[in-house]
Amino acid sequence: MTQSGLTGSMDGQAEIIAAIEGGAATGESRPLKRLDTHMSRVFLNSTRAYKLKRSVRHAFCDMTSLEARRQACEAEFAVNQALAPDLYEAVLPVVRGPDGAIRIGGEGEVADYVVSMQRFADGALLRDMADAGRLEADIVLQAVTAVAAFQAGQPPDRKVGHAADYQRIISGLRRTEAAGAGGLGLTPASDILFGALERELTRISPLVEARRRSGWVRRGHGDLHLGNICIFRGQVTPFDALEFDPALATADVIYDIAFLLMDLCAGGLDDLANRAMNHYWDILVQAEDALALLPFFMALRAAVRMAVSVEAGALADAARYRSLGLELLHRRRPILLAIGGLSGAGKSTLAKAVAADLPGACGARVLRTDALRRTEARIGVGERLGGEAYRHQGRARIYRLLAERAREALLAHTSVVADGTFQEDTARAAIEGAARDVAFLAIWLDVPAQTRIVRVAQRQGDISDATPEIALQQVEPATLGESWQRIDACGATEALAEVRRRLAAPPGPGPAGDRGSARPAPEDGVTA
Repeated sequence: MTQSGLTGSMDGQAEIIAAIEGGAATGESRPLKRLDTHMSRVFLNSTRAYKLKRSVRHAFCDMTSLEARRQACEAEFAVNQALAPDLYEAVLPVVRGPDGAIRIGGEGEVADYVVSMQRFADGALLRDMADAGRLEADIVLQAVTAVAAFQAGQPPDRKVGHAADYQRIISGLRRTEAAGAGGLGLTPASDILFGALERELTRISPLVEARRRSGWVRRGHGDLHLGNICIFRGQVTPFDALEFDPALATADVIYDIAFLLMDLCAGGLDDLANRAMNHYWDILVQAEDALALLPFFMALRAAVRMAVSVEAGALADAARYRSLGLELLHRRRPILLAIGGLSGAGKSTLAKAVAADLPGACGARVLRTDALRRTEARIGVGERLGGEAYRHQGRARIYRLLAERAREALLAHTSVVADGTFQEDTARAAIEGAARDVAFLAIWLDVPAQTRIVRVAQRQGDISDATPEIALQQVEPATLGESWQRIDACGATEALAEVRRRLAAPPGPGPAGDRGSARPAPEDGVTA
């Protein structure tokens, strides 16, 4: 095969596009369905998808040469083999045969390249599910698990991931928006957002550098929004990882997952964003102080979508992402909500339900003693802890750790829901101590013993190692202390409504602070 300069310009791809779309290039008798994205044109038949890189020049990449498109196709295939090996098939040449006809594969003069993929079902994208109101938490959590596993398998790259690298992204986005706005005869509208991003980057630079030195800068997916995750052969599958510039996809792993979190928030799916964030922090064992990076990384991802939307002339979308970016950068004082009660009282169900309501880029960090206990014991999936883990000495250590982790998250301007039985005075005192200078609400769930035992016996797929026997042995504290408020939790819906009512005007800071309203207020020195 020989290479031609046939596709050195945008117009040069017209013949190729017509041949593939019409079916001639694949030997089909009917036209293929065509989808145009920012970087590619995708052609679908009944079983396959063919992705043709668009011959375009952006501020962040230049695809106007045949060689650049070949390299991009091969890079896409290589990186996505690790994420979606069953979905990606091959990189194929688009050739002009001796008869002058354009075909995918075979002998002839190479005119372009396509990535050949298996086709997934219509409606299988998480974006489709979200738009139809049928995106469920377990699907999102499976996506997070897949991405975290991919990141965990990548080697650290300590040469990149400096604060200056993120500044270059901001500068590139400024240029992209300016070029897009100029083409529409408009003035760029995001100076306030870009300025806020730059100020926040300056503030978090020490943490950015510490994370880089600790090995958390790795090759990631790079473009992890809901439109790049599908269900294929029953598996939640991230695909279409960023391929044209590995440097753009090599960053702090939290910047990678931040695209998904931002996209969920942009779609009003705050509860799913909260569940995804907490699952990611738990399975990749991220330090709580790293939560301080989330507002910046999520806002930077919003700025990416804003700039691309301007370039595409989608000004309403650009305005929405611009507004979200500024909202994410606006810090609010966090809240510490402690939920106590004996095993089976419904603490974890309530914690998950209320966490998204609290201040934080993705709502509150949920810290559960059951999860901490298993992490500390290095217990894998399917293994169970014995009753010794619930004895006094081990319990005291876990509650000290819970208070420490809660304080770290609060200092990172993220609310916390602390989920534990809090039976001992020392456990309650520890979490109260973590609440100094922040709004604090402590709830004790009252549920009859027989109801609790039934709930524990019926648990399926829960990480708690408490058995009905352990639950039956638990004894409620004689006194809770003045900080704790009792709630009848026999009905989950009623308990949730009551907690939300009390969060609307709870007590003020913990024992070390003055009393007053804990309704979150803007903090001095907000970044936007």
